[in-house]
Amino acid sequence: MSEAIDPRGVVATPPELARRVAELVPRGARVLDPCCGRGALLLAVRDAGVPPERLVGIELSPTDAAHTRAALPGARLEVADALSVPWPPGTWVIANPPWCSFSGRQRSSITAHSDRGWPSLHGAFLEQIAAHVQREGTGAVVLLPASVLELAGYGPLRARVTRHVALAAPPIELPEDAFPCVIEPAVLLLLTPSEGCGSPAPWTTPSDPIVDALAPFPRLPRSTFADPGVHTGNSSRMLIHPEERTDLPGVRQGRDLKRWSLGPPSARLDVHLERSSEQRFRIPPLEHMQSFPVLLRQTAARPMAALHTAPTYFRNSLLAVREVEGLDARFVASVLNAQVLADWHRAAHLDARQRAFPQLKVRHLRAAPFPIAHQSEDPSLHDALVAAYGNGPLVDRLVAEAFGISLSRTGS
Repeated sequence: MSEAIDPRGVVATPPELARRVAELVPRGARVLDPCCGRGALLLAVRDAGVPPERLVGIELSPTDAAHTRAALPGARLEVADALSVPWPPGTWVIANPPWCSFSGRQRSSITAHSDRGWPSLHGAFLEQIAAHVQREGTGAVVLLPASVLELAGYGPLRARVTRHVALAAPPIELPEDAFPCVIEPAVLLLLTPSEGCGSPAPWTTPSDPIVDALAPFPRLPRSTFADPGVHTGNSSRMLIHPEERTDLPGVRQGRDLKRWSLGPPSARLDVHLERSSEQRFRIPPLEHMQSFPVLLRQTAARPMAALHTAPTYFRNSLLAVREVEGLDARFVASVLNAQVLADWHRAAHLDARQRAFPQLKVRHLRAAPFPIAHQSEDPSLHDALVAAYGNGPLVDRLVAEAFGISLSRTGS
């Protein structure tokens, strides 16, 4: 989320989005918003035909609760921590819970309600909503960050939630401007009671034809793809220096890699800086970093690969590919750079489609389809892509043909 957002993760639901939530609520339902704020969702449900007497809101902020009470005469409003009080029985739930993480880059100092998996305030709300829906036999419509659907750190949360509920429909991916000032993609979940087994598997949005078409093709071994770069931790200013510091070794960054080409290092690395409890970072051995034959840019909407020429240190804004037995590095890089892979990546992963800071992640690469996993499976294709390395249009055509995908489908 934007740094300008309330540190509690509270962002009001815009009217158009609130109306979209309201359309999914049965007209005869009694409706609860356990984090109602200033009442945007409850007002939209009222406007959709649910009488105020059937609306219940819980809000931690007395000021916001008073505002909602004045806007919704006849509704029941309670000032409380919704995670610590009983919820009214028989209620459908609508919610835009605070998006507040207790770990990672967006961690908050607010006390966590849960320390399992990736702890977050929105995760704690989702878990309580799921238990309520199953217990009451009702349903819920919840607005959440899209990362809940896919990130491995949310796997334990997904497992706990799916013991109580199932998705009544595929997650609804919302446009990037759904919430003003919020750069993380959002989704809308419709939950229904279910006695599930509790699975940490990702919750997917509706499948795209290109994802289905490429599903039968092989994947490379999971160990092929890695994030071995320099992690600067909290010491970036002390570790990374301008390229004019010729007394220090070069370190490449994401900006130094373009599709097919790897430029010289644009920064220098202080390899002599000592770690301490105050200075936390990771610098892998140079020999280890030099051993990767292919690098990829991490902040990108598509795989962008280049051979690791003149190998040296690189930051974790670059991901890496190990040698694959039976495959030339130029073959691997050519497939990753092909337009088919770009289209597959954007279709298969929500965080690849966001305009601000699109992401290429190791787990994306481990799921990436390849036309063959060993040169012996199709020597002519393998050798043709090795020879075509760097020739984008030819690589695009060869890979599309190998996958049985027409170039017109890829947008090329």
